[in-house]
Parts: sequence; C-alpha cells; structure tokens
Amino acid sequence: MRLGAPLLLVLMAAPAAADPAAAVYNHACAWCHGKDGRGDGPAAFSIAKYLSPRPRDLTRGRFELRSTASGELPTDEDLLRTLEHGIPGYMPSFRGLTAGERRLAVTALKRFYPGFASAHPTPVPLPEPPALDAAAVARGRQAYAAGGCASCHGERGHGDGPSAPELKDETGLRIRPADLRYPARFKNGAEPVDVYRTLVTGLDGTPMPSYADAFDERGTLWDLVAYIGSLDRSAHRPRGAR
Repeated sequence: MRLGAPLLLVLMAAPAAADPAAAVYNHACAWCHGKDGRGDGPAAFSIAKYLSPRPRDLTRGRFELRSTASGELPTDEDLLRTLEHGIPGYMPSFRGLTAGERRLAVTALKRFYPGFASAHPTPVPLPEPPALDAAAVARGRQAYAAGGCASCHGERGHGDGPSAPELKDETGLRIRPADLRYPARFKNGAEPVDVYRTLVTGLDGTPMPSYADAFDERGTLWDLVAYIGSLDRSAHRPRGAR
C-alpha cells in the first residue's frame, strides 16, 4: 500500500517529536556543530576554515566560556549564557528561542560528551568589584606588565604583541589575541565581572591561561580589569559620536 504524502510526513517527523531536545539541536545548532556534535556542520568551514575559533567539537568536553576552574566542564548556566549572548563575530545569540528551547539545546549538546553525566561543575567565586577608579587603573597597568599580558595583547592592548603571530589553539589553528580596545568583541562578555571571570578561569584550549594564581593579591585581578576597561576606545568617544 502506498502511503499518502501527509501520512508519510507525520511518520518522518515522529522521531524528532519524541525527542524535543534533539529537534531543537537539529534546528538551531547542527548547521554549525554538526549532527554528531563534532563541529563539522555544513556551515562550519564558511566561518573560519584556517583560523580559530571554529564551531565547538562538543564531543571533546573542552569549553572556553565557563565560570568554572580551568580544565573543568561548564555549568548549565554557562552554556545558557553562551547561547543567549552568542560569541561576537562567530556565533549568533539564540535569544530568539524560547527559554524552554534553550534549555533543551543545553540538554542535547551535553549528550555528546559522556563526562557531563557524572560531572558536578562548580563556579569559581566572583566577588563584588571594588571601585575601579584611576588608582586601580594605575595598579592594573603594572599588573598588565608583570603578568606578561603584553606578550600577546601588545603594550597598548591592540592584540599585536610579539607572540601574537605564532599563537595557535590546541587543534593547531591560528588564533588572534583580543584587541582590548574593543570589549564588544570579547568572547566571554565585556562587563567588569565578565572580564574578571575570564581572567580567573582562562579560556581552555587557547593560549589564554587562568590567572587565578598569578598574583599574590586577588584584588590585583580587579586592578587588571580596571586597566583593561581604560583601554576601551568607545569610552573615550565624544558625546554623540557613533
């Protein structure tokens, strides 16, 4: 017996309807991350074939954007934050999905790495920022030099340090250090607490390490945040400039 077209479409859609998490992933994520989560979707090579970042290979369990310590898996809230904010220049925001759909996408992508099943990722403490005033900026300038930040990001934060041309991610792809003058392009967020989180956790799989233990005083990281904020070009534009 020959199936009618409407009935055939219903039968084809049944497996996806039975797994709403997979349906959301296939609709919103597989185009870049691939049907099996390996970062090899149809659009993957159009993003940056020879440069990092490429779409994340979700099967490897390595995530840059986390609130957890270096080497640990992200929390569900970390994954949701990335979905909602996107990654400037590379991954769009998925705020257009409903809150429930975003949760389903997180459920789906965690299936690609078995380690999530037994993991209990814990965020590192993010204290309230102190006054990020001129004194903090001055101390942060010293911390920037002492921490070797200029090696990658350049003396004035332009992303043109002496190590910049040779930097690669853990897959061997060339990767550019952030130009600190343009915080809107920061992968992990541009608010002071976002920059602090990046300094504490690092960006796993990239040359950006965790600075959690780089300085004797934890407050020095806030000074560094203040100095990085002072490099923001948009903060110095005349009023009304675009």
